[in-house]
Amino acid sequence: MPLLTLSVQMSKQSLPKELETLLRLTKPKIDELSYETILKQITSSFNWTYFLERAIATNLAGYLLPYPEIGRQYFPPFVDDQIRGYQRKIQLHSSFLREAILEFVPQLDRAKIPYALLKGWDLHFRFGISLKERQISDIDLLIDAKDLDQVQAFFEQLGYTTTRYVYKSKWHERYLSKHAPLHIFKGIVAIDIHTHAFSQEHKLELELNVSEREFHLVDQIPIALLDKNEAALFGLLHFAKHFKSGKTLKVGMLQDLHLYFQLLDRQNSKAQSHQSLLAQIEELLAAIATNQLNTSKRFDEVFLRHLTGSRPSGIGKRIDISNRLKPKTSFVNSLVLAFFDLFPNKKYLEAHFGRGSYFKLWRLRLEKALGFAQGK
Repeated sequence: MPLLTLSVQMSKQSLPKELETLLRLTKPKIDELSYETILKQITSSFNWTYFLERAIATNLAGYLLPYPEIGRQYFPPFVDDQIRGYQRKIQLHSSFLREAILEFVPQLDRAKIPYALLKGWDLHFRFGISLKERQISDIDLLIDAKDLDQVQAFFEQLGYTTTRYVYKSKWHERYLSKHAPLHIFKGIVAIDIHTHAFSQEHKLELELNVSEREFHLVDQIPIALLDKNEAALFGLLHFAKHFKSGKTLKVGMLQDLHLYFQLLDRQNSKAQSHQSLLAQIEELLAAIATNQLNTSKRFDEVFLRHLTGSRPSGIGKRIDISNRLKPKTSFVNSLVLAFFDLFPNKKYLEAHFGRGSYFKLWRLRLEKALGFAQGK
């Protein structure tokens, strides 16, 4: 079987064969024959060290052993050992998180605090995604905004440390609320508490109804997830948000996207409001599946920059987030927000610059913004 050529130009050079091979080996649901055929085609000039480095950096290493015995036959021993070590590491970490979930979820139910798990844990409990494959670094929990104080007190009683986002003003809290205003820690367990799917800061908003949830029984414990359409849209728009920011995209998210599209009802009204964006994501997946990425496509370009490890600033400015929902602030509210951007409340200043008079803290903030601060 001839080796498929990936027609990509990066600085007038083709995509390195190591990266092409990495993408081909980690395609969702790759069959055993195709997997072994790709490995057989690898030549002696193949840079296994570079292949391994990019596999781990992109979080694709977890998906490299769908057929472990075949992998052992063709991967050099040091590559096979490090892939297996990577999988053991992420499995151990995720197992701690899973135990924490199964411990606090029944107590959330007893406290009558509605919630839904998001992202990696949604996929794990919904599809049975292996903790050896999909790296899950923390726990993302969606709650109703009105329950935020109760949730903070709840976890503090369980021995967790909490960090609350401090807003510039009550107006910012109301109109530019952060989608994850509370962070919770205990040992290696980190929990992000979301009150909105996305904030206006990202120019993406999605109202998620926690009352329409699905429950999956795990070890006799009911686990609450969003309904499948909202879970799919959250995942797909989360991917788009990372593209827009141009900073923390993980190429391993590709595996998630295939699952989200399986869940999504394209006739759903919320999905239809993001049709253009979803089409761009599908176009990227199709290009990867057929080895025909084209850097003239904006999604392809950003994806390739993250795949190769080159992340210049300003990537997000070139990404078109189509059909995004508009901010809900009026002109008058925008003026008030602009005023408090310039003159935030004292709690905000104290959170960032310590104690002191309002004028002193405000001046420190201004000096920092203008680059005058000397190491403070």
